[in-house]
Amino acid sequence: MKNFEFRPGQLVRIVAALTADELSRRFGRYTETLTLSKWGEETALGTGGVAATAEQIEACGARMAQFFGHEAEELGVTAKDTFGSIAERLAGLIRDELTDFRFHPATPAGFVDTRHNADDIFQDAGAVASLMQGRRRVVSLVSPHSLMGLVSTVMAPNLLGFEVIDARHLGPDELSSTVSFGDIVIATPTLWRYLADTLPGLANNVMGMTFGERFGPDLAARLRSRGIGAMRELYGSTESGVIGWRDSPPDPFVLFGHWTREGDKVIRKRSNGLSHAMLPMDNLEWQEKNTFELGGRRDGAVQIGAINVFPNAIAAIIEEHEDVVSCSVRVSQRPGALDRLIADITLKEGSTSDQGMAWSIDEICRKRLRPPERPRIYSFFIEKPGAGPA
Repeated sequence: MKNFEFRPGQLVRIVAALTADELSRRFGRYTETLTLSKWGEETALGTGGVAATAEQIEACGARMAQFFGHEAEELGVTAKDTFGSIAERLAGLIRDELTDFRFHPATPAGFVDTRHNADDIFQDAGAVASLMQGRRRVVSLVSPHSLMGLVSTVMAPNLLGFEVIDARHLGPDELSSTVSFGDIVIATPTLWRYLADTLPGLANNVMGMTFGERFGPDLAARLRSRGIGAMRELYGSTESGVIGWRDSPPDPFVLFGHWTREGDKVIRKRSNGLSHAMLPMDNLEWQEKNTFELGGRRDGAVQIGAINVFPNAIAAIIEEHEDVVSCSVRVSQRPGALDRLIADITLKEGSTSDQGMAWSIDEICRKRLRPPERPRIYSFFIEKPGAGPA
């Protein structure tokens, strides 16, 4: 299908994003957004570019091939490759065969990927494209390597013939001067909260689109004052695909036309006439036949910057510290501020809750957790015999 062909520049963006994610997820090597924005067609995977080790290059090459349903041996990535040369070979593989995509869930821990039929992702892209009709360009502040990012910032715009501007490296003033009348700006709720405080203003008739974390009516109102008109929110996950949408909170979400409800499950009506039932990652509180509100996550995850994190798992890692008796992790959600994790830590009797203790615990978090998982505030309590936290 020609409308779903990937352009060379898009493939470069995708393989660069996959490289950054694989280095972070598997090797604990985090790439700053400004650094990632400089990775382009001429960037070498080895010396003089990303400077990945042989082990890292092998892992990144496998991830790139598997993303498009191929095996690492078919792509054959080496240290001499640039993102441009990799993208060129990938384009050939995709033209010959593209039957499925494999995505890693937006969860820092683990390496198990989720496989989707390519036709299902094409179907989701068509649904999202229907929400973009009448616009002129897409200005993207999200990475293209996730399912939601790929569908909204690459595949749906391709269907409509839209230009896509990768604006992840732009500051608020630069973004304001880049966005024009009729554009769509795509960002996560975390980024929208930041822009609501810092964006000077936008041209008229700009539409926002978002997905990932919860997006509240207070944030929508603040963004309208910055020039955002319609703010369309997508609902879906790596595991399910794109299920529904709404124009703005507090409206309920509406199922896309290729989904129906069956009890707690939703049924995808595939383009080949077959159907597939799945249980959403969230509890859906149904209002009408095809409208719903979001309940809590079934797996206990919360989202920080559109990344799923698990407070209980983070607390268990902190509890491995020799001076920690117990720990609980919670999310701080304040109007006008970014969501952040707070760790409430009970220390052994006789311990000192000083800066040195915080540094010691933070060292564990930096070694074991990716940035979205790391608590930003530590609250200390000292264990008392026969009593709970003091």
